[in-house]
Amino acid sequence: MNRAPRVLGRDEIDELIVRHEGEYDGITAGLMELESHPGRQLLEGGTLTGRTAERWEVGRRAIALLWGHREAYGAVLDRARTLRGRRGKPQRPELEELSFLLLGQSAELAARDVPIGQRGLLDPALRVHRMSLSELVADMAPAWSEATAVVEAADAVWTRLVPTLDRVDAGIAAAEAGIAELGGPDAVPEQTAALDGVRRRLETARTLVASDPLALTAADDRRIGGVDVAALDAELRRVADEVRHLTIVRARFEERIRRLAGLLDELDYQEGDTIRRRAHVLTRISDKRVPEVPLRAATLRERMAGVLGLGTRGDWVRVSRELSALENDAQGARDRLAATRGHIDAPLARRDELRGLVQSYRAMAARAGHGEEAVLESLYDHAKELLWRAPCELDVAVRVVTRYQEAVIAAQRKDRPDDKGDQR
Repeated sequence: MNRAPRVLGRDEIDELIVRHEGEYDGITAGLMELESHPGRQLLEGGTLTGRTAERWEVGRRAIALLWGHREAYGAVLDRARTLRGRRGKPQRPELEELSFLLLGQSAELAARDVPIGQRGLLDPALRVHRMSLSELVADMAPAWSEATAVVEAADAVWTRLVPTLDRVDAGIAAAEAGIAELGGPDAVPEQTAALDGVRRRLETARTLVASDPLALTAADDRRIGGVDVAALDAELRRVADEVRHLTIVRARFEERIRRLAGLLDELDYQEGDTIRRRAHVLTRISDKRVPEVPLRAATLRERMAGVLGLGTRGDWVRVSRELSALENDAQGARDRLAATRGHIDAPLARRDELRGLVQSYRAMAARAGHGEEAVLESLYDHAKELLWRAPCELDVAVRVVTRYQEAVIAAQRKDRPDDKGDQR
């Protein structure tokens, strides 16, 4: 029988058994925690590649060593407890055996292959390795460090990046729900294609994170391998915004059509009224600058009928584009019609202004005592005849009124001594 370095006393044996029981429980608890660690479970259940596959192969061997050492440790401890339990006061042979179990190389490990270069001609290809309990614990330390390092490193990457991937995934699901509400992929092909592109890039990133997390330990959260997460987010936001916009277009379609129909009804009425107004002005004023009335209501109604057809077919992409353009064009047509009406009314307003001006200057001439002067009266009569005649030749009337004004002013100046110049 192998011997211990020294023979222990009964009390020392009891203390060592208690200490080793504590070590064994600690080893078991640590290995069970490692066994249930999320990082280890993901590594064990995944299809690994690259650096992670290499590191995990080393880690798995380390874990196997840890469990093998624990089993050997437990077997020695069980033998020691059984032997110590036989009698309260063990005899010398029992003390020697217990000392060997607790201090000597009593732990027998599974047989290992011995490389051919490390054995002699008559040496066996397999060798049983023996260690003391203390040596077992010391031999487990580097294996524990290797196993926990790879598990923690992989788990740290997953903990950091998986929520990002899940967030993008949730955004895709929300956009897909919106597309379904709009009628499915055929209703919004452009947004569906963009969303498919986002999904493919997400799957590329997720595959890398799942298969080779250790290749990403130093990676920026904004980039996973060749996938730019910021660009992915931006594209997803764009698609989601467009889908939300189209959903709003769909929800407000009938309301906008009613409002547009009301605007076109008003435009139709105003066009007719402006045509009548123009005809009235042309009976009163002879002016080539009176503009034609722009007629847009009928054309806009035809376009509205086309948009209604798009809405019936659920083509909300074109509805969004064409309805907005139609609303803008209808508002623009109303504004242009209002401006045209102002230009049509301007000659009448100008004629009425000239009428008032002529009467004002006639009263001014009368107050100054020039009301009966032939020249002034002739100009007045000519201006009045032009301004009260239909149709009025407005350009001619403007020139005559201007001459009448100048004549009245000139007559008044003659009456002022200080206007006669210096009489030296």
